[in-house]
Amino acid sequence: MKRLKINIVAGIIDIVGTFLYFFSLFLIGTFSGAEGASDSTEFLMTFLLIFSIIAIVFHIVALIQSKKVHIRLIGNSFGIIGHGIYLICGTFLGWLAMIFTVLSAVFVLKDNHYSILDTIVKEN
Repeated sequence: MKRLKINIVAGIIDIVGTFLYFFSLFLIGTFSGAEGASDSTEFLMTFLLIFSIIAIVFHIVALIQSKKVHIRLIGNSFGIIGHGIYLICGTFLGWLAMIFTVLSAVFVLKDNHYSILDTIVKEN
């Protein structure tokens, strides 16, 4: 079964994002409690926000390509919602972002049996 490579990359980004969002819930609270560690907290938050922007871009591209070959769009939609929640709310709703990114990884990496994808890949 052939898959779109962008969906595989988006699924891997979702898995990495889930772990990053999970660890950020504990690390940002730890760093903000220590004296003189505000630079570390700002760097970590900036890194995570840039990561979520990159993840949203990958999911939008994957959504467009998946729509062209008639693959289900729910996984990429969950990815856009999950990373968007983290982008807007940060660690405040980090648990909700983690749930959506796990669901996104499951649906994006799930084996979709679509014959049209096989024919399109063979033509290219």
